[in-house]
Formats: sequence, C-alpha cells, structure tokens
Amino acid sequence: MDRIDLAYFALGTVFVFFGFVSWAIAAIRKRGEVFVLIWLGTWSAVYGANLLLRMPPVVRALPNSLNAATPFPRNAIAYLLVVAALLAWAELTVGKMRRLTQSLAMIGLAIAVGGIVEFIVTNSGMKIIAYNNLLAVCALLLLTVVVVTPKLSIKYLAVPNPVLAIGTLVFTAEALFRTVSGWMGLPTTALPLLDEFAFALFLFSFAFVAAQKVFANERRLLSIESELEIARQIQTSILPTGTPEIENLRIAASYVPMAAVGGDFYDFVPIDACHAGFLIADVSGHGVPAALIAAMLKIGMQSAVECAHQPAEVLRMLNCTLS
Repeated sequence: MDRIDLAYFALGTVFVFFGFVSWAIAAIRKRGEVFVLIWLGTWSAVYGANLLLRMPPVVRALPNSLNAATPFPRNAIAYLLVVAALLAWAELTVGKMRRLTQSLAMIGLAIAVGGIVEFIVTNSGMKIIAYNNLLAVCALLLLTVVVVTPKLSIKYLAVPNPVLAIGTLVFTAEALFRTVSGWMGLPTTALPLLDEFAFALFLFSFAFVAAQKVFANERRLLSIESELEIARQIQTSILPTGTPEIENLRIAASYVPMAAVGGDFYDFVPIDACHAGFLIADVSGHGVPAALIAAMLKIGMQSAVECAHQPAEVLRMLNCTLS
C-alpha cells in the first residue's frame, strides 16, 4: 500500500475503533443517555468499515468466501450510514426537530430496505441510491441551518455549542464543494482524504457535544441522588427514635422504604403508663411527594397529641390540618 492507502486504512481503523469505544462506554454506563453513544458508535463504525471495504488491498486480504461477498456490505453500508447518522442526530435534538429527525431516519430505513432488496434481486442496488443521497443532502442542509442559527439551535438542540456549528459547517462546505465539482466536471482527485478529514472533524465535533450532554445528565443524576439522600435523612429524622414503655407490652419497629424515600409513616403517641397511641399511615404513591405528605402528618399530629386517647378526634383534627 502507498501512503494514501495507508492513510485511508488508518482513518478507517480509527473510525471503527471509536465506534467500539462508544459502544463499550454505553454498555458500562447502563443508565440514561446511552442511546446517543450507541448511535454515535454505529455511525462511526459503519463509516470506518465503508472506508476499509473500499480499499482493494483490504478486500484482497480477506478469505475468498468473504472477498466475493464484499459488494453486499458495501451496498448496505451506503444506505445504513444515513440512518445511523440521523438516529445519532435525533439524540441531540429536542421537540419537533427530534420527531422530524426520527421520521427522516425511518424514511431512510425504508429506502435502505428497498436498496438492499434491489441489490439482492438485481445485483446492482443503484436505482434507489439517488433517493438515499437526496435524503442525506436534505437532512444535512436542514441540520446545518438549525446548528448555525442561534435561535433555532437554542430551541431545537439539547446542547447548543459552537464546536458543533464549526464541524457541521466544514463538512457541509466540503460536501457542497464535491457536489458542485461533480456537476461542473472539475477534478477532485488532487484533494485526497478531504472527505474523510472533513467527516472526522464533523464526527468528533458531534462526539464532543454528545459527551457534554452525557456529562450534564450525569451531573444532574448525581445532584438528584444527593438530594434524595438528604430527603432520606430528613424522613428518617421524623420517625420515632425509640418505642414507648408500656406495662406488660414490648414494642419493636422496623422501617424499610422501597425507594430512597417513601410515603409510609408511623409514630407513637404516649398517653400514660398503660396506654399509647399508634399512628400508621401509607400515603398513596411513593418517592418525594409521598414523603412530603408523610412529613405533614408528623406536624399535624403535634396538634392532636392531647386527643390521642380519642382516635376519632385525632383523625378529625388531622383531616382539618391536611385539607
């Protein structure tokens, strides 16, 4: 292989490796925001595989059984690359733009199925590719407008970022340059690897913003977990710290909420040496809202302590306090 082939091989390997790294991170995290990593990894790996399968030295190095079958994955990749890209983009968009991008991905998937079936039947698969290319161009122009327009990016992007705008503009400019050059019959072979480097900048700017989204969600989840821990401590503090001393009666209590905080609540209301009141409540639902109402019960019970020997009066006073 000459230096250009080596450069293509290196870039293809990097894209495939980056795809596997994204999948590995998504598998390790096993929590929210992994879909952007999955589709980003798929997008990168598919593009890298496409680069490698276009190289004659790589194809010749494959076993004969696989060598003859390489046209099929190349055809499938040509279609599925757009689908993977749109699904990855959908994870960075919100609202109507997200739904539109997902719809475009479904259209791309339908075109891909048609192109793959055509290839299996005719061994060509080139009649439908024009629709796939048209979809890619329309989607790229639409997303470029959203990314570079401040008002639209704030409204429709989950993480507006100038890095993504630069990467998208460079890739769009290069794609338009290639398209116009093809229409005008201008040679582009003097600029090898231009497509690949523009795509690399585009992909890694996307990855940078995707990482920002993942880390922002991670910080949000950590903040929520910290607040839930504080809520758990507060809820624990309103539960009885001991049990009443009653003649001829031994009392034990255990409290194990299903989640960090819950709506189950109990309290003891001492009356005299031989009597005690027991308040047991189960607030509908669970989590923080139920725990807040349980805390209100604790406060409401303070005003009903003097009526602890009359359960009906206790319930009446609690009802007045809560309602």
